[in-house]
This record gives sequence, C-alpha cells and structure tokens, in this order.
Amino acid sequence: MTSAARDDATQYLYTFPSNVGLDDRGALSLQWPKGKGPFVNGPAPAPSRALATVQARQEAFSAEECDRIVALGETAHAEAGGVESGASHYRVSRIAWLSPNPDTEWLFHRLAALFCEMNRYYGLDLVGFVDALQYTVYGADQHFDWHLDLGPGSTSARKLSMSVQLSDPGEYEGGALEFISVATQPDAARRGTAIIFPSFLAHRVTPVTRGIRRSLVGWAYGPTFR
Repeated sequence: MTSAARDDATQYLYTFPSNVGLDDRGALSLQWPKGKGPFVNGPAPAPSRALATVQARQEAFSAEECDRIVALGETAHAEAGGVESGASHYRVSRIAWLSPNPDTEWLFHRLAALFCEMNRYYGLDLVGFVDALQYTVYGADQHFDWHLDLGPGSTSARKLSMSVQLSDPGEYEGGALEFISVATQPDAARRGTAIIFPSFLAHRVTPVTRGIRRSLVGWAYGPTFR
C-alpha cells in the first residue's frame, strides 16, 4: 500500500472480528457475524491531522493576570520538580501546586474555557481537571528533558496539555519549549501566550542559561484512549 493510500484512508481493507473466542485446541478463533467476513468495502474512520499539531493562543492572559498567577505560585508550597521514574537530573525545576479555592477559581475557569475552545480543533472527549495546576520555575541550568505528559496510573487519561508563559522573554535566555517533529510556535515565549497540545506529543524545556522562566501548566483529562 502506498503512503498516499494510507493518508487517504477512504476504505477498510480488513475489519477485525466482533468476537474472539477459543477453538477446541485453545487457539484464538476469530468470529464475524453470520453472513459477514473480514474483507469489506466501506468507509474507514476519518483521519485527524490535528493530533500532530501544537496550537498557540496569544494574549490568553494579560500582564496583570500573569502577575496575579505568579503571586499565587510564589506564595504556594514549593517543591523540587521530579519525574515518576528515572534519574532526578532529568528534570530540574521548582514547582508549586495551585488547587481550587476562592483565589484560584477564576484561573480554573479561564483554563477550562481555553481547553474547550481549542478542543473544537482537536475533537477529543474531555471531562475536566484531575490534577491541580502546576506553577513551574526554571532558574539557571534548570530544564526538563524530552518527555510525554502521559504516564502510568491516572496520568494515562490526560488528553490535552497547556503551558502558559508567565515570564517576559527578556527576563531569561534558553528555556525554550520544544516539540519533536513539530515546529516551535513563534510566539511561545511571549508573556501571556497559552500553548495547547495533545499530551502524547514529546516535548522538553531546554536549559535556562540566564534569568528565570515561569510558567503555568494544566492538563485536561478524558476517558482513556481505546
């Protein structure tokens, strides 16, 4: 099959059975409904080109709102950023968690609106937030190497990720948010910009070489991929 045929994806070549059983020898037995078989000529699921893209929403937050978020993050309990498994030097940063309360409700509403707006493009099945929002600070020589936002346990249900730039680009050097096989958004470093992407896209924050980079990260959850 040519790549053009795969991209077009207008017809099934082979459909999987509706039931899988075992024969007398204990081997798998493929079972189709009576009168039907695997080789058919019909519409295949429509492909989605959106799932390999990164979207940017400029001026999602004003300078005053960014200051307000920074104030919330700086007064919250801070801890070292880590990873679920692997070496600790893979991720070096300071983080704080912003949970729902009267001071942060507006922030959850704003991120929810952004997720819903951008999901018109992605078309994923979203439910809401499971994690608190993560306020992240990268200082000199700090970074987060290549990773996915999906992981074991509850994080396997993450569908969309969002990173909000809280620092002015003149306040630091380095610290670029990069994606594998996806061009870096030209306005990603502009203060108040929200970057939204599918949580399975590999990305990293390159080492900060000068100053401090601050961001807010949130994840929209939905039913597990199946």
